[in-house]
Amino acid sequence: MNNFATLARRMHAAQASWQAAVSDLTLEQVNHFERPGVLPIAFSLMHLVTTEDIRLSAVLIGGKSHWASGGWEQRTGVNVPSVMRGTPMAVAESLRIGDLDAWRQYQTEVFARTNEVLLTTDQSRWNETYLETIPDAMRGGFLHLLCGEGQVSLGDYLEVVLYHHSLRHLGELEHARALVGLHGVGG
Repeated sequence: MNNFATLARRMHAAQASWQAAVSDLTLEQVNHFERPGVLPIAFSLMHLVTTEDIRLSAVLIGGKSHWASGGWEQRTGVNVPSVMRGTPMAVAESLRIGDLDAWRQYQTEVFARTNEVLLTTDQSRWNETYLETIPDAMRGGFLHLLCGEGQVSLGDYLEVVLYHHSLRHLGELEHARALVGLHGVGG
């Protein structure tokens, strides 16, 4: 069994849920700010998709992210260039997207790229050591819970930063959809 193909299959299902969850949103709903401490949908989209793009590019492609190489910051009209773990809440709350159609295009391209790369990665890499230990910035997170203090394989790293991360934030997106009067997307 090819673990990368299995991961690609699971990612495809998660990404289909993301595509469905974004398909009926309006720009007003994406940028809706409920109240302090509640992040707009724009945050969930930006955080999840750019993280997938950046991590995949760094780990399996070895080059610039699609975000950086495609000029997507300007094309999507986002007002905050990056929202990663540790971004201050006030910054995350202020994130807005200017062009939702451009965002959908970027998201679609990132998801297709992820699956293409996973399906073409040699199975022999799955168990290679990716990290000798968990970096301080990732301590307490799911990767740390999964791997403890030991080494982190490439497969475990990708399972967490791609698949687990996608499902975690899909729940966040489902809740945010309810806040703007929309139903869930199933799954």
